[in-house]
Amino acid sequence: MSRPLHIVQAAAFPFPSPQGSQVYVQGMARALARRGHRVTVACYAHGVGQPDSIYDVVRTPAVPGYGNLRAGPDLVKPVLDLALAARLARLRADIVHAHNYEAPVAAALARLRTGTPIVYCAHNTMAEELHTYFEGRIARSVARRAGRLLDRTVPRLADHAQAISPAAVRTLQALGCSHVSMVPPGIDPDELPMTVPAALPPGPWVVYAGNPDAYQDLDVLFDAMARVPGARLLMVSASSLAAWRARGLPGLHTVETDDFAVVRSLLAAADIAALPRTRCTGYPIKLLNYLGMGLPTVAAQGSAQPLPGVVAVPDRDAAAFADAVSALLEHPERRARLAADARAHVLQHCTWDARAAELEALYRSVLSR
Repeated sequence: MSRPLHIVQAAAFPFPSPQGSQVYVQGMARALARRGHRVTVACYAHGVGQPDSIYDVVRTPAVPGYGNLRAGPDLVKPVLDLALAARLARLRADIVHAHNYEAPVAAALARLRTGTPIVYCAHNTMAEELHTYFEGRIARSVARRAGRLLDRTVPRLADHAQAISPAAVRTLQALGCSHVSMVPPGIDPDELPMTVPAALPPGPWVVYAGNPDAYQDLDVLFDAMARVPGARLLMVSASSLAAWRARGLPGLHTVETDDFAVVRSLLAAADIAALPRTRCTGYPIKLLNYLGMGLPTVAAQGSAQPLPGVVAVPDRDAAAFADAVSALLEHPERRARLAADARAHVLQHCTWDARAAELEALYRSVLSR
């Protein structure tokens, strides 16, 4: 029998937190620990709630007054990333699994001292996301160029790249990664119990649950919902939704919460889920949550996955999005069939326990090489 490994999940973000990357790392850490491995999550000092007891957590020093949960650049994060590199340099592990873009840089710096192999997980590319955090033509142009430079350099710092979708495999290979494997995200079935629906005003309801950053293309969703008379949009996020409330969409209802039990009850009260993001090299974790809760999901082609319950529409086509929503609302039997198929497929085929076995095989192949 192969010996257990010490696996460090290098996560340059707040942890835990009810956001896509954080939920992804949390599920991975739990599943690998259940397989008998020693798992350490190395992350920023702050988060929301308490991490699980079955894995260890190593944090950067706290920065007084800093508790930003949002993705994207700020002036404090480079300091935290250097502190993360220092933390990683003091850990003796078999392998470091680095997520997003700051963590593989921190892991590569630490590797100068430890020699620990790095697996890089591609959640996204900077070319598709970095410029969305800036305002103004010049700033966005510079950010696009910087994003392309990061894409051509950071993934290749690792010994092996892990893609979480077929599109990510092609992207990483095009960026020059010589060793690429695909292991999609998973979900823990006990995270998606049948839930009492939240009390909402009369619908029908289309739900979007996630961060409201520009790369999510929520402007397309708002345009689409304005074309569906009678339907209402429910937005759920741990971040502020004030800017979207100010747009005055009729029937809009917003809930700001970081309690996933509340999020589940709101998903259970909805009729359809929405995923308008048009560029997604990775895998939108919210999609598995939607489908696992039995929600048929209208998704832009750029973020859709070939899973039961997904209705794909062309990217940035608000009219097509609205038509797909209307068609589902007008045919409750089809909606119920899609809902049942979606939940059954996710709970049977997309569990973290199955994905953890694939990840373990990936780690051992890297170590043997």
